[in-house]
Amino acid sequence: MTAAEGPSVDRQVERAVAFILRSTRSRPQTEAELADKLRERELGDEVSRAALSRAHELGAVDDSAFARAWVHDRGHGRGYGLARLRQELIRRQVPEHVAAAALAELEDRDEEAVATDLAKERFARFPPALDPEKAARRLVGFLQRRGYGPRLAQRVAMDVTGLSRAWD
Repeated sequence: MTAAEGPSVDRQVERAVAFILRSTRSRPQTEAELADKLRERELGDEVSRAALSRAHELGAVDDSAFARAWVHDRGHGRGYGLARLRQELIRRQVPEHVAAAALAELEDRDEEAVATDLAKERFARFPPALDPEKAARRLVGFLQRRGYGPRLAQRVAMDVTGLSRAWD
């Protein structure tokens, strides 16, 4: 092989697999994210497919495991709502059927109880002199950013702040 020919396909695959292993060591990533990174490195489709296949064999790439871990960490650990989790998995290019299977883990979770716990924790950090309506609006925004629907967020905010009437 001459220098002009460059490394062989096998050597390119080895390098790509090593790159994937280094990359996934710092944080878990989806197959699509890794494919994008390999594309940025201007590796051919053949090399990328072979490297991803080898990484699958080694257990470094597993979208199902990634999605389950993501949902467990952010759903159970951080209290994020289903809407936000679904959006995050879509943004990370997890296939829809894989995302749905991972999100099914939260089907039995009481969304209102989780949202209430989050709102109570947040409300406890508000200044005591804060107007209840202003506090409730802040809580609604907080809960919606966490992935809870507007009606649930408003109901929980009213309950936590002690507001007894509807407000806009």
